[in-house]
Amino acid sequence: MSISFERLEDHIPPYLTKQAKEGLAKALADFPRAIGYYLNRYWDELLQGDGWAGLDVVNLESGDRKKVKGIVLSNSCDIDVGNDRAIPPRLVFAPLVSLDRYVESLRGAGIEAGSIENKLQAIREQSVTSIFYLPKGSALTEECIALLDNLHTVPLDRFTSDKDRKKLFTLDTVGFYLFLFKLSVHFCRFHENVAREEEPQRG
Repeated sequence: MSISFERLEDHIPPYLTKQAKEGLAKALADFPRAIGYYLNRYWDELLQGDGWAGLDVVNLESGDRKKVKGIVLSNSCDIDVGNDRAIPPRLVFAPLVSLDRYVESLRGAGIEAGSIENKLQAIREQSVTSIFYLPKGSALTEECIALLDNLHTVPLDRFTSDKDRKKLFTLDTVGFYLFLFKLSVHFCRFHENVAREEEPQRG
């Protein structure tokens, strides 16, 4: 399924200032030709849509554990360390994959060059529902993608106490808006063409 961003302006968050709303509307109108993704703020905070290095992933087949780069899916309130909870929360994230590495995997699978170029264009235009594209920028040194069907969790206190973790980026208003839209389409699709009702009884 592909994504159309033409109607996104109808859902601009009401809490934004008039200037911010106008800026977001203009950026969406320019998408995907020229938009910003990152914000040079909140380097010490943990927010939804953040990119971090130092997230733990366990390979279920081998049992190996390694640290990876990832993007946070948990909402900012749920991972606010200032909030008291009876049950310790976990941080949900998707590992980041280098776009170059993704291309190599496509080539290894025998995908033709023309098809790969078409896939790359669709990814960069955020038209693939299961992939969120991240351009090079902020402390991210290369183009990356997040595969939204490859999610992991780590105890929040384990992550926040890790001295080696490093923040890579915070999404700006436009980047964050695109991220939330991609999440909503990928995980919450009302029009799934499945009739969720009992079949009528035959008399």
